[in-house]
Amino acid sequence: MIKSIKFIQYRKLKNISFQFSKGVNIISGSNGTCKSSILYIVSNSFKKVTKNNNRLSNNDSLNTVNQINKLINPKIETLTKGDKVYNDPAPEVKGTLYECTYLDNLIINFRKHNSNHINRYSIKPKYINKAKESLPALPIIYLGLFRLFPFGEYSDNETLVSSLSKKISNDFKNDLASLYSDFTGYELSFENINSMGNIKNRIGFKTNKQGIDSNTISAGEDNLLIILASLLSLKYYYLNLTTSDLDVESILLIDEFDASLHPEFQIKLYKLCKEFSEKYKIQIFFTTHSISLIEHALDENHESILYLRDDIDSVSNVDDIDIYKIKMLLNNKTKKEVYLSNKIPIITEDLEARTILNLLLEFYYEKFNTDLKSIFHIVDANLSSESIKALSQDDYLLRSTLRTINILDGDKHNETNLNKHLITLPGKKNPEELVFEYSQYLVKNKPSFFTENKVLENEGYTLKYYTTNILKEINSINSEIQELEKQNKSKKGKKRELNKKLFNNYLTFWKFVIKEWINDEDNKNEVDNFFKNLHSLFCKTSDFHGIKRSDWKITGQKQ
Repeated sequence: MIKSIKFIQYRKLKNISFQFSKGVNIISGSNGTCKSSILYIVSNSFKKVTKNNNRLSNNDSLNTVNQINKLINPKIETLTKGDKVYNDPAPEVKGTLYECTYLDNLIINFRKHNSNHINRYSIKPKYINKAKESLPALPIIYLGLFRLFPFGEYSDNETLVSSLSKKISNDFKNDLASLYSDFTGYELSFENINSMGNIKNRIGFKTNKQGIDSNTISAGEDNLLIILASLLSLKYYYLNLTTSDLDVESILLIDEFDASLHPEFQIKLYKLCKEFSEKYKIQIFFTTHSISLIEHALDENHESILYLRDDIDSVSNVDDIDIYKIKMLLNNKTKKEVYLSNKIPIITEDLEARTILNLLLEFYYEKFNTDLKSIFHIVDANLSSESIKALSQDDYLLRSTLRTINILDGDKHNETNLNKHLITLPGKKNPEELVFEYSQYLVKNKPSFFTENKVLENEGYTLKYYTTNILKEINSINSEIQELEKQNKSKKGKKRELNKKLFNNYLTFWKFVIKEWINDEDNKNEVDNFFKNLHSLFCKTSDFHGIKRSDWKITGQKQ
């Protein structure tokens, strides 16, 4: 198997190394990042298994590999034969182009040789001791984009299509039919194997569905059949080995794994590849642009995913990849553009609550340099506490369309329920009462809040102004409510109505008071507990909204 490749230069692969697993290796990146070139190099680094190999119990399995698959152990010279002019893969580089390390730590260097064919070159080993060194022998199947050509494109030119004489075993046919039926639901009966000129080999078949056969299936179904046949042929090769003392017995290379395949087929085929790789010692490499497939692999903590970034005249390997970084790179967007519409909605009761919440988020940014406003959307709507609780109690909305964070005022602190996405503001009081009481506390205990705050003073909110105007209005509201109580008149909602009016009339002043309350060490535990609960709900809702959890950095904050 290929353990690693160190490139000196091959095309845009310059001074870069790749480590591979013995299982499934996923290679992604935008167009022009030499993904296919890596597949070429892997194939170029082995020689074919010959029929006189004494490890095989018989040659039938090797015949199957050779018969069904178009390109077996292709070399660079074969894969680049379409070049119209001589394209030097490493101008001005002499000697080694790449170094290949195999599983047994054998290291072989490869250098360029000009081919006898016009406009072609080959890349061959540079042996130190020719008598003892040789390329390892493994069967390698390369499935390039040529496999995607539909049979119908050639139906008018019978000279391009010929039937291969050899037959494949009934066991192979039965297994292939079973696998294919598991994906498509079609029951197959096989005919001949046909060669489509220099394009690909195809297996002819009929199905139990009227009008559907190997000539009429979709491009995706045709592509699926080719990949399944390749996997099975390497399985049969493995089962025909008399001994298996290698960690890898064969290699499968698939260019554009996802091409023409529905996401459901992509993920199911990926799982099958992992199964075959483990059971039958097949090292698999495939390239892909499928975000859904990569996301699935990342969710399963797949150990070998390479993402190549285009650096114009070279490529680099992106470290610490996650689906958000890949989406950004595959879509060629900045982080800001990717997350422009990805925010978690927060529902609050009213303007007063949103004022406190915004100031809490600003406080967090100033203290921990984490911009929480960029990941939350504070909904500009007024809802009663009962309405918000009703929304949080609806399990269907929580699971599907309404993955919100719901925040009640502090006076409902006993209603906190993280399982229902329901938390409360700090303070254990509604916003107006909290700031009214705290402002009076400041007058008695921290008069410097008024006398030493030049910004507050410039706004005209002096200690004298507060006591003769704002405090006077607070006392007036309390007196009015007391009078209603004496007269046995209904005061339901009256105090809150008057408090809200006072809050909005002096909104700028109350913002200063709220900031002071948040920064007060006496309130630290309540503020920290609020952010702890908010972070818990962020983790519950972030994946649904396509936001990565690492966007909330909690350095310095115990959560």
